Amino acid sequence: MTQPTIRLSMLLLAGLFSSQLAAQTNTLPPDTNRILPVPPVLRIPEAKIPVRLEQVSLKTQISGSQARSVIELSFYNPNERALEGQLEFPLAHGQSVSGFALDFDGKLRQAVVVEKDRGQQVFEDISRTRVDPALLEVTRGNQYRLRIYPLPAKGKRTVQLQIDQTLIANQTGQYLFRAPLQFGMLAGKLDAHIQIEGIGARQIQLRSMQNDVHKLDENSQSVISWQAKDVHPQNGLLELLIPAKNEAVSSYTSFQNQQYFYAEVPVAPLNSPRPAPKKILILWDASGSGAQRQHEKEFALLDQYLRQLGDVDVELKLLRDQAESALQFQVRGGQWDGLRSALQQVVYDGASNAAAYTIKDGSQLALLFSDGIMNWGKDSLRQVLGSARIPVYSIVASQTCDLPALRGIAESSGAQVLDLQQVTTPQAALALNTQALRLHNIVSNAATQIVTASVYPEQGRWRIAGILSSPQADLRLEWQQPDGKRRSSVVKLDSAANAANAGIAARRWGELQLAQLMQDSATQRAAIRRLGQQFNIPTAETSLIVLDTVADYVRYEITPPDELRASYDKLLAQKTSAQLKDQADQLDLIRTRFEKKIAWWEKDFPKDKPVLPKPLPIAATGLAPAAAERGIAMPRVLAAPAPVAMSFTPPPEVSVVAAKSLAPTTAGSGTEAAIQLKKWEPDAAYYRRLQAAPVADMYRIYLDEKPSYQNSSAFFLDAADLFMERGQTDLSLRVLSNLAEMQLENRQVLRLLAYRLVQAKRPELAVPVLQTVLRLSPNEPQSYRDLGLALAAAGQPQAAIDQLWQVVSRPWHERFADIELIALAELNAILAQSGQQTLDTSRLDKRLLRNLPLDIRAVLSWDADNTDIDLWVTDPNGEKTYYGHPLSYQGGSLSRDFTGGYGPEEFSLKIAKPGTYRVETQFFGHNQQLIAGAITLMLRLSTKFGLPGQQDQYITVRLDKQKDKVLIGEFVVPERTSSTNP
Repeated sequence: MTQPTIRLSMLLLAGLFSSQLAAQTNTLPPDTNRILPVPPVLRIPEAKIPVRLEQVSLKTQISGSQARSVIELSFYNPNERALEGQLEFPLAHGQSVSGFALDFDGKLRQAVVVEKDRGQQVFEDISRTRVDPALLEVTRGNQYRLRIYPLPAKGKRTVQLQIDQTLIANQTGQYLFRAPLQFGMLAGKLDAHIQIEGIGARQIQLRSMQNDVHKLDENSQSVISWQAKDVHPQNGLLELLIPAKNEAVSSYTSFQNQQYFYAEVPVAPLNSPRPAPKKILILWDASGSGAQRQHEKEFALLDQYLRQLGDVDVELKLLRDQAESALQFQVRGGQWDGLRSALQQVVYDGASNAAAYTIKDGSQLALLFSDGIMNWGKDSLRQVLGSARIPVYSIVASQTCDLPALRGIAESSGAQVLDLQQVTTPQAALALNTQALRLHNIVSNAATQIVTASVYPEQGRWRIAGILSSPQADLRLEWQQPDGKRRSSVVKLDSAANAANAGIAARRWGELQLAQLMQDSATQRAAIRRLGQQFNIPTAETSLIVLDTVADYVRYEITPPDELRASYDKLLAQKTSAQLKDQADQLDLIRTRFEKKIAWWEKDFPKDKPVLPKPLPIAATGLAPAAAERGIAMPRVLAAPAPVAMSFTPPPEVSVVAAKSLAPTTAGSGTEAAIQLKKWEPDAAYYRRLQAAPVADMYRIYLDEKPSYQNSSAFFLDAADLFMERGQTDLSLRVLSNLAEMQLENRQVLRLLAYRLVQAKRPELAVPVLQTVLRLSPNEPQSYRDLGLALAAAGQPQAAIDQLWQVVSRPWHERFADIELIALAELNAILAQSGQQTLDTSRLDKRLLRNLPLDIRAVLSWDADNTDIDLWVTDPNGEKTYYGHPLSYQGGSLSRDFTGGYGPEEFSLKIAKPGTYRVETQFFGHNQQLIAGAITLMLRLSTKFGLPGQQDQYITVRLDKQKDKVLIGEFVVPERTSSTNP
């Protein structure tokens, strides 16, 4: 399912490095300390012709240590259809998105803040109606995603991004600013304009790949300008070194009736040698994302540090979805060849599990090499390492990282974050060998809610922000020296003074406060959300959104930008749209539908062969796929349904992957039901190669093929199945866990991962994955249902029925057809199978608590939103049950047609007539712009559903291309004997 991507290496961030540049030169010599940012990716899978970047405009204002860049990007879509684009990009340390805008009729409209899950819901609802939304989200760590719809057919779209940055001074007293002007594709036209306040042009050191960059003095400030055409991706580097003042600077902002300050206070470095450790621990992140780190910088630091230590014992732990056995090395005389060789041979594969990062006694110091992004298991880094009793230095060598989490771990243990993109190798090694000043406390006579960037000076400066209760205030900084002695100094604040950088103080306070909260994001979600809403900041809990019309803002009650506010207030006051049904109305509606289901279930349907009329074409029935309503009545058991023996034979044109059946148990008749599947094998070269290999060679072959399929979920699914089939359970789970590393916070991929974990009989691993899906999509009932079923499989029936009740009791959008009744059937089955367990049903409506067992049940779901896939079942009478004919002669019942999302669609049969049943799907099509590659279908077959002897079989089917109808397979119900008759 490899998705084609258009790479747009647009540097939306300016990274820093600390080496001195040659003055007044346009030549760019090699610099071993430079780490260029990870290129952003513009994903437009449906683009048959690449979208072009026609024009780029950059305007940057630099004042002191603060830089604000406004970037406008104009795209041209040469395709015949409108497309959705997703731009994914990371931000560097000290950078944040402070706004974005989308053009409407040639005029840019600014985004407004919205709760993250609500923003996702609104974007997808509106894009279904083919109008113009845009959404900027934070995914994991410092990774951002900008979703734009539409990129019009044969038309242009302009996006504006605003990036704020705090520049950090190096040891030579200079700020480095790297203009975001590198592109992974040809930029048709470029216009860059950079202004630096209070600094003469002759004081600016400039380097660039181009000779036509100009700098001049203009009104007591420097101006850097560059106009060019057809700028090649590798020729967009423009860097400036700007003198930094070696004195305290402060700024003040009045915002929402409060006075904020931000101050940078220089401090003289004072370090003392750290006692050399006899044993150190290296925690090395060997997950799939670890391959993206700058390993040459990590090795350079280890080389210098270990040579300085001389003799030391090293314990190495490789960390992925689980920890491997630790390796022991003895470094003598600074020679670490064995350790180096082991690290150079590390295989980067699998997800990142915080539970693997445990520290045992014996080491005096730990080095953590990781991006800090955990995506496997239920634990966080803070839970595992937050109480470390030795210093844990976090070594950062990747632009995409969870810097707040890494900082929290390091500083709570008495260590530091060492960002190898910000400091040189000698500086990092010095930090490991010494103990630095540590900020102990800040007290003030007229300032509150004081927050700092770090408890350690960053490049010789404390960075502090807070709220003033009077125009003047004193800050007393108390710090601890390496020898344990306390020292202090006083900083004078005066908001009436003509301070530099006026206007940024409030936002800097918000950003520093957010960084503190993100150290423990799992328990601070509400505080993070409030902060994002207050300061219009995209966070893990808030996004920025742009909508097309005032009516859209009114419909979703999202406060628009100022230019639309008057119209919004007027329309909102006139709003007379009906309110959502309350819970009582919802339960009354479900009760009515449930009674119809009971009536269906209690009816005795004939089991002879009917005389069927010739079916009319679908068009002649007057039933449109999206409008076919299923008035389904469903279950009251008089006796347990007869057990069914089932065989299932999939066809050769689809991929069917089967998990082992649950252990069969006897039901009322004493006859066991069984499901047997003939496994189909995908027609892929990598699969044939893996299948032909001896077990001992399989993992090496998988690693050899993996680089060609990094973005293919099918590759990891197929490989994981083969490893599982051959008894390599741990390797199978590692391979499968790679799905958690793909497209951070893609709920479709995460759902697919969770389904396969349940198939693999590891529901306890699926639960935290689906908890993440629920956090991302609480507006979708599938999120609750999937989690509830996984909890049931994991032996947590109380938690399972609580989640399923959310599906039953809450009003949902009309496109989620019949999901309430499907979840209700599953809830009642769990209650009926709970045995001696006492479950709390006090919150549930007793009118809906009735188990309705079935001979056969089939439930189809899929992984593509806004997609119409139909379930078809043909019984031994030759009668087809489908959306246009939802009730068969013998009582087979199909739920209402699900045309707007992931399903589910359910086929139910109380008493199954002996014979062959064919299960098919019909792919009607989709209404989205990002679908590409294969669609994955998940079918759950159950016999004796709702009884203690229930057997479940999960089947995964991949459709490589749109087809009218696809045979999934056949199952056979044997003739009943007299002992099995109900």
